[in-house]
Amino acid sequence: MKTLILYKSNQGNTEKYAQAIGESVRADVMKLSRKGLKMCKNYDTIVFGGWVRGGVIQGLDDFLAIYDEIDDKNLIVFAVGMSVPTKNGRQDLISRNLLDLYHLRFYQFRGSFDYKKLKFPQNIMMRKSIEMSLKDPSITPESDPHVLASLLDHPLEYYDQEKVDRVISVLHMIEAEEIDSKKA
Repeated sequence: MKTLILYKSNQGNTEKYAQAIGESVRADVMKLSRKGLKMCKNYDTIVFGGWVRGGVIQGLDDFLAIYDEIDDKNLIVFAVGMSVPTKNGRQDLISRNLLDLYHLRFYQFRGSFDYKKLKFPQNIMMRKSIEMSLKDPSITPESDPHVLASLLDHPLEYYDQEKVDRVISVLHMIEAEEIDSKKA
């Protein structure tokens, strides 16, 4: 079974997850690109990972644009974002990204965040958004804007090994099923 892992990363979190999964299952790992998308037809299993901004999985539209060419493959999508993965959050990502229209497996990973790694104009937009929300008189020190403001100076480090292991386990299961079907 040949496996390809494509990813789109902003701060390196998605890349780190893609590399870890790829190393564990001996998959080819590539940044999302036209070349990578063209190569998909040469693989039995394709994993796509993208980071989340505003509920949208970045790079997913490009990946799903070739869905008709790869719908006979084993497809896995994972999304990496700052929020703690929850059942409702997962369902929201599925709905916002129209993933329920496709035959694939989906996983939500938690990522890290380092404001200093943001590029222009994201860094300016984030800072202005936090500053505006802090001016709201109804905001308390325990509220989200104050928590977000603390992220400007203190990076959030997180790595979701449990989700990585789950995807690796699924890939091993797919491989075992492929081997069994060839024996039959």
